[in-house]
Order: sequence, then structure tokens, then C-alpha cells
Amino acid sequence: MIRPELQSLATPINKVKAHPQNVRQGDVGAISQSLEQHGQYRPIVVQQSTGFILAGNHTYKAAVALKWKEVAATFVDVDDEQALRILLVDNRANDLAMYDDAALAEVLKYLDSTATGLVGTLFDGDDLDDLVFKLEGSLGFVADGLSAVDLKDSYDNQEIRNLSLPYDRDQIETIKQRLADLMKKTGAPSFSDVVWNLVAKAL
Repeated sequence: MIRPELQSLATPINKVKAHPQNVRQGDVGAISQSLEQHGQYRPIVVQQSTGFILAGNHTYKAAVALKWKEVAATFVDVDDEQALRILLVDNRANDLAMYDDAALAEVLKYLDSTATGLVGTLFDGDDLDDLVFKLEGSLGFVADGLSAVDLKDSYDNQEIRNLSLPYDRDQIETIKQRLADLMKKTGAPSFSDVVWNLVAKAL
């Protein structure tokens, strides 16, 4: 469903096509969920002369998967070289973007407290738990009762460095539980202290 605000841009979906040189691999399933939940709230960008999509290739693919007949689109009059530059810069700008983890945690915690929770955000409770754990672990203490903003302020005022180690979701849950158990067993004040003590004893 195209949102009413964009209906004036409705274009037959067979009049546009995915750019053959789009090198970005997007999550069409996730975008489909967004379209079903919120409708199309921003138009795709299409090269006028070719009908190739310069921004929104995966929105188009999701709309096709949902069997939409129309998609909201704006058309730009550019040559093929500039079209490729627009295609690349749109993808690259997303790559360069970063989250403010503390602010993101605040937003997610607020939405999680509402009647519909995190539905329609593509985040879930595990994502929120992992984010809070990341913030707490980065600060070097278990911050019961502190908001994410408090965590960030405390972090900004401390002379510490972070060590990030990649694990899958199941491993993370196991590690969190075992670190919590070791904190209780050893009396260590933080996850960081638990890890430091284990490393020190191993040498």
C-alpha cells in the first residue's frame, strides 16, 4: 500500500526495473514486513531515460514480492554515468552511517513499553537485550537502574577502552549467564572484572 501522501507519485510497477548494476544485497523479507506494516512512506528514485531504479531497488523487489501493481516513484533526468554515481552514493551513504547506541537503546526501551512493543521496527527484545548488555559491558560495570543516557554520559567521562568479541546469539546468551554466575560466585563487581581475573589467572 502506497501511503496517501505519496499517491500522486504512484507509477505502474512494470514501468520501472531494478538496476542491473546494483551491487547492494538487501533484505527483501525485512523490507516486505515494513511495507506491510507501514506502507510505502518514501518514493523510489528512477532514471527517467531507462526506468532503472537508482535508490530503492529492494523496496521495488519487496513490492513485487507482495504483488503490488503500483509503486511511488520520482524520476530524475540524468545520463548513465551520473545514474551510476547516484546508485553508488545512495548505498555507500548507508554503509557510512552509525547508530548512537545509547540513544537507540532509549528509543527501543520506550517503544518496548508501549502496547504494540517493537512491532514494525525490525528490532526485537533480543536486540534490545544485546544493546543494553553492550552498553553495560563497555562501561565495565552492571548498571542496574541507570538509563542508556546515564550510561553514555558515564562512559564519556571515563578513561577506558572497549574490547569487542564476535559471538552468535546463542553464545552471547550463554556468556551473559555464565558471567553473571561468576560475578555472584567470586564477588567481582563487573563483567569486566570477571574477564580480567580469568585472563590473569590463565597466564
